[in-house]
Amino acid sequence: MSFSPDPQLPGLVTASLDAYVSACALSPDGGTAAFALGDGTLALFDVASGGTTRAPVHAGAALCLAAAPQGFLTGGDDGKAVLTRPDGESLELASFPGQWIEHAAAGRDGAVLAVSRGKAVVLFDGESLTPSVLPELPATVGGLAMPPDGRALAAAHYDGVTVYAPPRPGAPGNAFDGPGANLTLAFSPDGGKMACATQDKSVRVYDLEQAAGYLLEGYPAKVRCLSFSQDGNTLWTGGEQAFVGWPVNAAVDPAAREALVFGAFEHGLLGAVAAHPALPLVAGGFDGGVVFLGMPERKAAAPLLVLENRRVVCLAWSADGRRLIGGGDGGAAFCLDVTG
Repeated sequence: MSFSPDPQLPGLVTASLDAYVSACALSPDGGTAAFALGDGTLALFDVASGGTTRAPVHAGAALCLAAAPQGFLTGGDDGKAVLTRPDGESLELASFPGQWIEHAAAGRDGAVLAVSRGKAVVLFDGESLTPSVLPELPATVGGLAMPPDGRALAAAHYDGVTVYAPPRPGAPGNAFDGPGANLTLAFSPDGGKMACATQDKSVRVYDLEQAAGYLLEGYPAKVRCLSFSQDGNTLWTGGEQAFVGWPVNAAVDPAAREALVFGAFEHGLLGAVAAHPALPLVAGGFDGGVVFLGMPERKAAAPLLVLENRRVVCLAWSADGRRLIGGGDGGAAFCLDVTG
């Protein structure tokens, strides 16, 4: 299970974790890479020492993961929310028997942590870790997200998205319309924009300052991933056999928006996408296990590595953009130091 250096690509280490990789994240300081696994464990990789710890956190599958200064927040199909430190020590924060904890979110300052259970969002105070269940939403939560500053929390559900700004106990939230089933969510780095993927192969973008939204359509498959560029002006999406980036800055008329499409890959769809936090670059993981680095200014993409999986499930950058991690449905995982 340990990570081993790749003999061909400097800075790359890989591992076979022997379980479906549900999600991955790096600690805010970039020192620990975490992989939530389908066997209920959390694999923790210390990027400095190269050591790996496997923490048993859930009785069933670990379904979601979010990183915070306090540790890694996971939820599982055992109904538990668990916080695990980089050294592998775990603390059960809450238990909801008979329910699945499918989504988790946290800001970089860790002031508030959040998970979803059924139709409700559960907040945890960053200091006391005391849970607080928010009023039930109209339908089951399909996605959960926070911007980096943690000043807002969004929960996607049928026929809309509810935004809590700020997220606090008892907050009713502000409802944004969105017909149909709403799923994956993402915030722009400054928290001013929000994107939501839908069940009907489209993406809805909201300008939170203007309280307005518009729809992006034309995908051949359901969009499973979203990521805003470092300046917040481009939204990268999956759902196509290529990189797709939409201009979402206010200067562009929504009716006249045209997507930037490049890096066509005939062997599979883009299933994981992560914009670099500082540079105009974007990483994409395709069905078939291939990870590409997209260069929008050149409208080109170069292959970085191939995972021994049917598809890449997750990708994540460290906050400083030095490391890229990812995992696949067959249990393969990697950590790449792009500085070599």
